[in-house]
Amino acid sequence: MKLTVRSIALVLALILVACGRGGIDAPEGFTRYRDTTRGYTLVHPDTWVYQPDPKGGILLSDPADPSYQVTVVVSDAPRKDIKDITAFGTPKQVAERFVNEVLKKKAPPTALVEMVNPAQRKDAQERPYYSFEVILAQDGKARHLVYCLNVSKGKVYTLVTGTSDTAWSARRERIYEIANSFVVS
Repeated sequence: MKLTVRSIALVLALILVACGRGGIDAPEGFTRYRDTTRGYTLVHPDTWVYQPDPKGGILLSDPADPSYQVTVVVSDAPRKDIKDITAFGTPKQVAERFVNEVLKKKAPPTALVEMVNPAQRKDAQERPYYSFEVILAQDGKARHLVYCLNVSKGKVYTLVTGTSDTAWSARRERIYEIANSFVVS
């Protein structure tokens, strides 16, 4: 049997997913996902499925509703000497800059992009995380997205989770559970 690079990568990805999905310390109805390669953990509803993200991150989503999902992307910080997210400003400043410089530029001109609830939390090691909610509305449809950002070891960790506006009230608590579970090691 000839092993290709693709088949080896697929097997390794499946092993990482299997090893990274232990639900030992996850709230009821959730599973803990651990990415030991990139160094972070989060919880997600235990019915969600893993999909490789073409951008190099992860994508976990509800097979019945793909709008209900979480993605994590890890990218290089602009400078290696940045120790944590506070170097970029307050939660509100970072959220406003992210909305104005990233989201509004990608959104169609007729879209409404609103940021609410900027906040900061710290993990057990006192490392800061910034979170905020974004409402994207266009053509009578809206999505609620919750972002959680962290900087560690020269990398920016961005978690985004969300759902459609029609499902928001039923899923809001779970969405925030996902965002608040995000920890970089």
